[in-house]
Amino acid sequence: MKKFFENFNKILIAVFFLISCSEETILYDEIENSEGTIKTASLPNTNNKLFQSFPLFSSNSKLHFGNVKDSENLFSLVQMTLFSGNIPPVSLVDLLADSIQVDSAMVFFQTTDSLQTDFTLGLYSIVADDDSVFSDSLNYFTKDNFIDFENNSMLLNTLNLSSEIVAPDTTGFDSIKFMFEADSGNLDLLKEYFLDSDTYPARTLMLKDEDGSLNELFTIESNESLNGPKMRVWFKAFVDEETTLDTFITFFSQADISVFVPPAIEDDDFNYISLNSGSGLRSVIEFDLSIIDSLSRNELFKNSNLILDVENSNLNEDDEFYIIVSALQDAVQNWGFSTPFVENDEDLETISSDVNFIISRKIEDNQVRIPIQAFLQGYKNGLFQHNELMLYSAPVNSPFDKVKLNFNAIEVMYVEP
Repeated sequence: MKKFFENFNKILIAVFFLISCSEETILYDEIENSEGTIKTASLPNTNNKLFQSFPLFSSNSKLHFGNVKDSENLFSLVQMTLFSGNIPPVSLVDLLADSIQVDSAMVFFQTTDSLQTDFTLGLYSIVADDDSVFSDSLNYFTKDNFIDFENNSMLLNTLNLSSEIVAPDTTGFDSIKFMFEADSGNLDLLKEYFLDSDTYPARTLMLKDEDGSLNELFTIESNESLNGPKMRVWFKAFVDEETTLDTFITFFSQADISVFVPPAIEDDDFNYISLNSGSGLRSVIEFDLSIIDSLSRNELFKNSNLILDVENSNLNEDDEFYIIVSALQDAVQNWGFSTPFVENDEDLETISSDVNFIISRKIEDNQVRIPIQAFLQGYKNGLFQHNELMLYSAPVNSPFDKVKLNFNAIEVMYVEP
């Protein structure tokens, strides 16, 4: 009987332990015995550093126009396919053959936005003798590695846009159409400076706010969208003396990007955790984990949060901003490093994430709470070797959004077996 009660007590203890470890949240005021199995610790910050990684525009499949939040949209580039989507395919330069008569053309874009102000959108052709002027890595910081687009372009057409012209319908979209017709003179420009891909192989259109006066954000769908940019050409093909084919073909965008100047990096940014994807601003922080090092291997961590307070930001009331926190692949060896700014590829991506811990949370009520108990547990169990975390703006954020954050010491709650 005595052995039965001893076993029964062991079972009760085991059940209590399992229940304790499965709780989602334990409040501090519920802890009556600080010497019991549930304990707390504070992990102070020891170092933090602002650095610049490769700028990311966004992943929301849009091309942007307008000057907003201390950012300036310079222009957008759209590269079209060399061949049409028809079978058999027709190349751009095929349309200049003697047997072809181009009647008209239309370059058109889709938008889900409406406009509050008027502006003039210009459509240019990049007149370069290089077919590799477009690159997915193109952005404001690496623009110097490419040609001077604005001085190597030919204006093909302009379109005056206003709140009366741009009005999405019940489908949620409206079309922005640049028309090219023989009697307007701009059809000849299109044929000479864009369809002639032998002379100008870039096949790249540039869209630009002609006056630079648009002080609101206006977007069009990029090639990542099903409603991406297209060019339709109507023509007559003379098959023989008695047969004429009157038809049209469509070319599609295959790559595009917006080139812009992101929010400026200010001296004050270095005093905070400053995050902005457009300028590539990231922060890395180091915490004193000596307390965790001293704990036994079987310690279980729970309800541990990295709490960040918003010092200031350029977010509007309805804007959402997600912050990503990740462990580091390699430790920061020298916290006195000079902050790298993007001047060449050697300065990029000097600090990389460990894929075993990446978590994201959004700012709510001027604060973000990021649970990091998985990181602490992994650190204790040898999965992570370093006591640093990196913070950066999530790809879903607008590249124009910028925040400055203050951090608090990490409060840790753990269960001691």
